Amino acid sequence: MVNLDRKTNPASNEITQLANTIVARLNRPLALVGLMGSGKSSVGRRTAKKLGLGFTDSDQKIARDAGISITEIFELAGEAKFREMEFQAITQLVTSKPQIIATGGGAICFPQTARLLLTKTLVVWLKAPPETLLARIGSTKSRPLLNNDRPFATLAKLNEERAKHYQKAQIKIDTDGLSTRKAMMALLRALDTYLARH
Repeated sequence: MVNLDRKTNPASNEITQLANTIVARLNRPLALVGLMGSGKSSVGRRTAKKLGLGFTDSDQKIARDAGISITEIFELAGEAKFREMEFQAITQLVTSKPQIIATGGGAICFPQTARLLLTKTLVVWLKAPPETLLARIGSTKSRPLLNNDRPFATLAKLNEERAKHYQKAQIKIDTDGLSTRKAMMALLRALDTYLARH
């Protein structure tokens, strides 16, 4: 009789062992950075579940705390006020136990937030080309920076401007062409390698 018990799946066992090894060594939050559509929320949520850690999307926390959407914050108070609120939200998140934080696309581009992330968390850059990002995003209505006539051009420009900030990340993962599961696996392997060396 063939044993179809999923628990004996070697790939599943390997992932579980990998996850346990990572959690045992991880002593600070993991901050995911990258442009919108790079997979910070989807990959972050799935990785957090696999590692048994909490997951927070900093944009969602800001909107929850403010009682209005990110789009409304931009419209009513402007980007400078939003960045201040973002810094406060991330400050609260990085002082807690290890968890995974999906940051807004521009968070690491602001000096005080970048300093905070680079000193208090392990920063992971999820990257993909603008074509892939736009295809993943779909509707741009809820994205204040892309809600214009030329979303692709805007995204390409943001990609160019922000790359130098994202480069500061300790770990870099190219998510182009990867499913959420494959991107999660790439992240787990990169984390394992990084933590073994530091």
